Formats: sequence, structure tokens, C-alpha cells
Amino acid sequence: MDNLEELCFEGCNFMRQRLTYSVLSGRPITIQEIRAKDDEPGLKEFETKLLSLFEKVTNGTQIEINQTEFETKLLSLFEKVTNGTQIEINQTGSRVRFVPGIIQGGSVSLDCGNSRCISYFLEPLLMLAPFCKRPLSARLTGVTNAPKELSVDAIRSTWLPVFKKFVLNNEQLDIKIISRGLKPDGGGSVLLTAPIVRTLRPVQEERAGKVCKIRGMAYVTKVSPSLAHRMIDTAKKTLRGYIADVYITVDQRKGATGGSSPGYGLFLTAETTEGVFYHGEAISKPKDEPGNPLLAEDVGHLAACNLLNQIYSVFRLLIYICLCFFFICSKDAYLLVQPIKNYNFEFV
Repeated sequence: MDNLEELCFEGCNFMRQRLTYSVLSGRPITIQEIRAKDDEPGLKEFETKLLSLFEKVTNGTQIEINQTEFETKLLSLFEKVTNGTQIEINQTGSRVRFVPGIIQGGSVSLDCGNSRCISYFLEPLLMLAPFCKRPLSARLTGVTNAPKELSVDAIRSTWLPVFKKFVLNNEQLDIKIISRGLKPDGGGSVLLTAPIVRTLRPVQEERAGKVCKIRGMAYVTKVSPSLAHRMIDTAKKTLRGYIADVYITVDQRKGATGGSSPGYGLFLTAETTEGVFYHGEAISKPKDEPGNPLLAEDVGHLAACNLLNQIYSVFRLLIYICLCFFFICSKDAYLLVQPIKNYNFEFV
């Protein structure tokens, strides 16, 4: 590992992917000029938490940083999942040196803060999970659902089915939402369990199939359950002209299981005859956020429209885990995806 050439990158884009591939390849990396021109340069808190998680999951990882809030949490995540990871950060947080260790897995816990959704941390964990020395059990606390972010529900309903296509042993693979946390105060808790995998199975998916059913969940935390039924009614009206088999349940959370902030949202999935899943979701505005609030009917309609826009294409962020496993598979694999954008080309 010491003989591998160190790679240098600039900017904060693709931090999770760069750290993940650094761990998988054993190659050290340096990321510099992180928000160098911003008024508050350097890593955010959630990114340092991510690095911390990498340190926990690996053994021997070395990290050198100069920091700000959410990226520090990301670094913390990598430290927890590996053994021996080294992280070096400079004083302003605009430069990070990351020397990966061995992926050890095991039992891990991390407070992800409230800046980013827990799904931000689940994505790299799912890419590392098959290659851990011990089965991974990660308990993450923070925000489970947030506007303009992929929710934990989406990871569970769309990422896990794809993950299972690549692995033979998926009995222990699960994501449980123990408590649901919304912005601004979070309070959610998620448990990820994943088995160790010896080899990855190449996936060859060229047919999407026809949508045969739509399922969903309307969740409410610390608000009236009648809002859930209003979201469901509006979503069904929007989808009525496309398919008849629509079934949406209600997830009402109170007390500790409802987190620390009130709110409501709707999550929908469409399953095809070929076992492909699409998703669409929408959520109310966080408490105390300026602007007009989103009514329950608006949330239901928006979630249904987002689902219809996703049908017959792989969700953009799902491409990352597919490409990660494609590169590691011993045989050729291929997958039908939506039109590739510049962001995806940069990732490749």
C-alpha cells in the first residue's frame, strides 16, 4: 500500500466516492482547494463526520484535515468503518490527506448531525459493506428525511434491491428506521446491517419491464395523522390515470420514535415485472423555514409527479453503487440507465 502512487484532487465534489475508492483500492489521496474561495473555506461538519466513520470502519486509516462541519462527520465515518486509516487536515480545512487502512466492519455508531440526511453516510457504507472483514452493523443518528435530499426510505427501497442483485448472501442485509427525524432538529436513528461477501455477481439488466404496482408510505411525525390521508388521496388522484394497483400505508410516529421536529411526507415506489424499482418522494418544509408552507395536498401531488418522472430510468445516484460494483465484478456487467449527465461523466 505504501508503494502506490498518491492521487491529488481539487474541490469538494465527489468526496464520498473519492474516499470510498481510496479505501477499496488502498491508494492514498489528497483533496485540496476545498471551498477555497468561499467565505467559510474548508470541510463542513458532516464531511468530517464522514471521515470519522471511515476511521471507525477501517483499521490503520490516516487522515490529515483542516476543517468545517458536515465533511468532518464524513471523515469520521470512514475512520470507524476501517482499521488503520490516517486522516490529515490543515488548519482551515481546505486540504485533506487520506491514507486508507483495512476495511474491518463490525459494530459502528455515529452521530451524523443535522446538516445532511443520514442517507449521505449510508451511500459509502453500502459500497464498503461487502468487503468488510466482519459483518457490518452501523447505527447512525440524525435526519432521516429532508427536502432536496435522498431519504433513508429511498436507500432502503431502491438501493437494497440493486445491492441484492450483486450478492449471493443477503439474509442479513437490512436498513431499519428505528426513529424518524426531520429537519431542523433531527432525532432520527437508523440501523444498517450487511453481510460479508466473497464475490460479486455480475448484473446484466437490459429490460426495465412494465410497471405492475405502486406502493408507498405517508409518514407524519408530531402532527395530526389526518395529514397522511390527505397526501394519500391526492397522490392516488394523480396516479389514477396510469395504474389501478396503488396501495399506500401510514407511518405515524409519536414520542421518541418521531424524532425532535414535526413534519410530514410521502414516499412512493413503482415495481416492474422485471423487479426494477423506481421512487418518488416529497416532504413538508422544515419548521421555521421562511416561505409559504407546503400543504399536504401539494406534498402528495409532488411525490406522485416525481415518481412518474423517474419511471424507465435508473435513479441518478443509484448509478454510483452500480458502477462501483461493476468495476469490481470479474465478468462483464451492464445496466439500463437514464441519459448520462455531465456529473455522471465526472464521476466515471
